Formats: sequence, structure tokens, C-alpha cells
Amino acid sequence: MFPYRSILFPVDFSSANAAIVPYVREMTERFQANLQLVRACAPEVFYAAEFGWQIATTSFNAGELVKSETARLEKFAAERFPGLEPSLICKSGHAAAVIEDTVRKNGIDLIMLPTHGHGLFRRLLLGSITARLIHDLSCPVWTGCHIDPASVRSHMPYHRMICAVEPGMDNTHVVKAAERMAVAYSASLCLVSALEWPATDPTVDPGNYWDRMRSSAENDLAVHSRSLQIHATTQLVYGPIPHALRDAARQQPADLLIVGRGESQSALSGLLSNLYAIVRESPCPVLSV
Repeated sequence: MFPYRSILFPVDFSSANAAIVPYVREMTERFQANLQLVRACAPEVFYAAEFGWQIATTSFNAGELVKSETARLEKFAAERFPGLEPSLICKSGHAAAVIEDTVRKNGIDLIMLPTHGHGLFRRLLLGSITARLIHDLSCPVWTGCHIDPASVRSHMPYHRMICAVEPGMDNTHVVKAAERMAVAYSASLCLVSALEWPATDPTVDPGNYWDRMRSSAENDLAVHSRSLQIHATTQLVYGPIPHALRDAARQQPADLLIVGRGESQSALSGLLSNLYAIVRESPCPVLSV
């Protein structure tokens, strides 16, 4: 729901987690949102969200762990969010499960969290909370993969946004979400479509294929651009989608990339979708809606 009135910030006390605090604070203050910090307490596990299994490596006292982690969370909130008084939630359980339960029970409008950018093999071995959330939950998820704490302030508030428009798909809700964010930040907006060669059909004539795809994509971009109440530029990029969007974001340079979930929430989509790769490759934060 926009504007974002309830923001959830999962806390794991990592350096990547701390690096996005300025973004979380800025978003909270801009939308006058209720900020909730959630800390999940669980033993170290090997976890694969795609296949639904986990193996605990240690035993632990849940009550004592929740108590000690609550104290850490209170200290973190006092140091990182002075003056905001966020709500604090500390529960026993796997992080993804705790976050999902909190989202559903507390009516969360937006989740903000980093991702560590690991590749597919490591994600299958250890699991990725970010990958599971962006594929399983319907609420918007803001993620940052390559956040440099030294340059964060230069990207806030957002000045330049790009919105990924997927060729041949219904992108209306994504484009409208991008427009609302651009208006809220008085930011420029560029609608970008990435065209990728279909590896599954090598017999397609290259000339005709590109002509058809380019014409269709240009028409879609023009239609979406005219539907907006603000001015937006358009751009076509070519190549593997995650890399093409990465390069477009660098060229702008963009402060925020807005993408749609598309069909990524279907079964085993964590293996098949480009969404996680887009998040991992993007040089700027990604808002998936």
C-alpha cells in the first residue's frame, strides 16, 4: 500500500544491515511511517528455501537467546534510530519465517533489507532470506546489495529512478508504482525495457526477431510514458536482463531501480526467475513491487 505507513526492517547486526540504516530512516521519515525492527533468534542452520528443508547445527536455549537478542536490538535501535522510537520485535525461529509471520500479522507495507549478493550455489546451500521474501511475499521489498556507506548520503533522497518494463507483460502496476515514488521524491524517471535473445529458439531469424521485439517494446514504452502524469524518458537496452538493467542503472546513474515481480512467485521460481539476479547485479537499491 502506498504511501508506505508501516515499514519492517529485519536486523541481523551485520555490516550490510547497518549500511542501509540511512535509507530506512529516510524512508520512514519521508512517509511518516511506523518503523518496526524485527530480530529472529535461531540456531545456525543450513537452509534451502526452494526445497523447504533445514538442518540445525547446534542446540540452544530459546528463552535465553531471545532475552539476550532483545537487549542487543534495544541498543541497536537507540544507536541507529535516535528520536524515532521504532517498535521492536524479537522472536525465536528462522528469520524468513519470523519475517513472513510479522508481515502478515502487522500489516506491513514495505520490507527493507540488504542482500549479500551470493551466487546460486551458495544460495542453495545456505539459503537466502532475501530471495525467499521477494519470491514469497506480496508486499513491496526494498533491497540493497552493493551499498557503500561512504556514498550513501549522495544517493539520498533519490534523484534519478529507473523502472524496468518487461516486454510482452502487463506492467501497469509497476509503472504506476514508479510514478508514485518519483512524485514523492521529485525524482526523474526513466522507463527501461531489456531485450534478450531467446536461447531456447536458435532457429529464429535474428533480423526479424529484433525488429519485432524492438517495435513492440518501443510501442509499450510509449504507451506507458503517455499514461503518466509526469514526464518520463524511455530506453531500450540489450543483453541478459540482469546485466542490461545493471548497465542502464550505471549509465543514468540511478539511485533506485523499480521492478515488478512478474511470474517470479510461481513454484521453484527462485531457480528460474531473473529477479534475484537483478537484485544481485544492480548497482543501486532495488524496489520490487
